[in-house]
Amino acid sequence: MAEERRLRRSKALAASALLHLAALALLFRALPARPPSAERAPPPAPAIELSLAEPAPEALARPAPPVITPAPARRPKLGAVPERAAPARPERAASEPPGAASPEAGAAAGPKRTPPVAPPVDLSFDALRDGAKQRATASPNSEEGGEAPAPPPPVRGSLSVGELRSDVERGAAAAENVRGGRAHPLLFDYLRGARDRMLPEATRIAEGLPLGPAQSAKGWGRGYLGRVAAVNRHAATDLPEEPDPSVGGRRPDVLGGYNEAERQAASGAEQRTAEVCLGVAPGHAVSVTLRRSSGNAALDRVALASFESAGQARPVAADIKPNLACYLVRVSAFRMPPLPSLSLGWKNGHPDVIYPLKRITKVTVELQSVDFGPARGPSSLLERPR
Repeated sequence: MAEERRLRRSKALAASALLHLAALALLFRALPARPPSAERAPPPAPAIELSLAEPAPEALARPAPPVITPAPARRPKLGAVPERAAPARPERAASEPPGAASPEAGAAAGPKRTPPVAPPVDLSFDALRDGAKQRATASPNSEEGGEAPAPPPPVRGSLSVGELRSDVERGAAAAENVRGGRAHPLLFDYLRGARDRMLPEATRIAEGLPLGPAQSAKGWGRGYLGRVAAVNRHAATDLPEEPDPSVGGRRPDVLGGYNEAERQAASGAEQRTAEVCLGVAPGHAVSVTLRRSSGNAALDRVALASFESAGQARPVAADIKPNLACYLVRVSAFRMPPLPSLSLGWKNGHPDVIYPLKRITKVTVELQSVDFGPARGPSSLLERPR
């Protein structure tokens, strides 16, 4: 029984396989035969031919024909008799050779015009820009002696990107010299001498600044908005410290609030700022120039006179490197905010009572930058290590 069952099963499997093979054969025969599509080969790229054509020497020697512009036609005046048209020229005879020119045509054409010649390129030293002249005339031993470097030329619209970048880098390096302590002590002696000389007159100028109700309110607003912007930029470094909660618990800092209001009023004060530069070099007199005006002629005049007197009073040290030192002379005036406060200050060697809406004036002189001249060699876009 088991053998018969296996035989039946094998026969059924064989019959099924034969039926499937026959169905596949009929299916492939019924499908249409597709010829393989021949891929078209891309057409060959055309060859590039180069040919050099040299003009004949006769064409080079022949001058360019003159350009004659037609004269504008004149309108006849009212009431004038119109002129008769000139008779037409007889055409050139056939016997005349084509290259011959008639005397009438030569007289009408006039003298031949020469083609315009391009102006010659000026390669002299005077044709260079101011910055290039300074770099070319800079001595490699300028650190040991020589004249003080001249101030950089004012920024103009015709400067290239490289020149603008070099000017910005030079100004940043000059300011970094002051922050890094690379300023000679003599420069601070000039600062103190000029400040002592200008203090009385500069104080009178600060007291004369307009500071009415409108100006005071605008100053308080400027100080408040500037303080908010500095806090949002995380640039405020003098924020008041919170009181210690371990002593007396949490409480508002009233005194810190008063100081913050005074700082905001001082930052929004009416200001006039002038920039004075001193050219300092061993063996030369100190040269004083006004680099930036404050808009107040009296302040500019007293700043220049004070620095000139300070430069004449102290001789230039022999060990100083030639430099251009620039100072900021600033006078400011503001009113105390209207808060119920009373404090004591110190002014001109005497105690000073500070009360609400009191006018506060200040005169400051600070060293802004020390320029040792343009950097040697080409500038780099990479930041120099500090």
